[in-house]
Amino acid sequence: MREHLRKQFNVRSPVFDGSASWITDKRLIQAHVGLAGKPSGPALDLCCGTGQIGQGLKGNGWDVTGLDLSDNMLRASSRYFRVSQGSAEEMPFASGSFSLVICRQTFQFLDGARTLSEVKRVLKPGGVFIISLTVPFSEEDKDWLCEIHSIKQPLLLKFYTSDGLLHELGAAGFSVMETKTLKVRESINNWMAHAPELLSEVKNKVISMVGEAPAAYKKLHNVETVRGEVFEDWNWVVFKAAVR
Repeated sequence: MREHLRKQFNVRSPVFDGSASWITDKRLIQAHVGLAGKPSGPALDLCCGTGQIGQGLKGNGWDVTGLDLSDNMLRASSRYFRVSQGSAEEMPFASGSFSLVICRQTFQFLDGARTLSEVKRVLKPGGVFIISLTVPFSEEDKDWLCEIHSIKQPLLLKFYTSDGLLHELGAAGFSVMETKTLKVRESINNWMAHAPELLSEVKNKVISMVGEAPAAYKKLHNVETVRGEVFEDWNWVVFKAAVR
């Protein structure tokens, strides 16, 4: 699984930042940086990708380290802060290394229990964990969205709702201190155009599933088609948590 992820994101890295609006969305990045608060030591950008979150943290005064499986992603993010290659489930860091750990839109690829155990281990006493995912708006769009994401990303280990992520955090011994939610507008055509790992028929299926979604889904996601391009809102949840 890890090797498949590494290879997929190595291929995607050159065009990754342009593949979806959320990656560089300033409001979403600021939501993470704002929850992180005043810098209080070293911070870990977990599964850092091209380093968008880490850049935001560094700009606010944090001493940032990035961790990722992908060699090519690390080459990109190493332009902004120090990086290490490795897995979120087996982090190459000493216990109590970080005051802050942030993980954005990656938890669905990870063994949740092992990752959260490692987050607890590398956090300093009183440290903060910020985790975010795009999730369904409600029960009405959950099943359709799950199918879309499962088709688009066969390496998905688990599809999360906001409540499901809360439950997993609680079971691992974390308490959520603060929550932010926001919407990011996405072009599904653009999302598919930047997925070189997918066959064209899979890309077309994902686009049609959004464009021809059930009425309840369309309403919640504000789906519209403009000159053949399908757009929708993605629902983001950002949790600030601490070890109980």
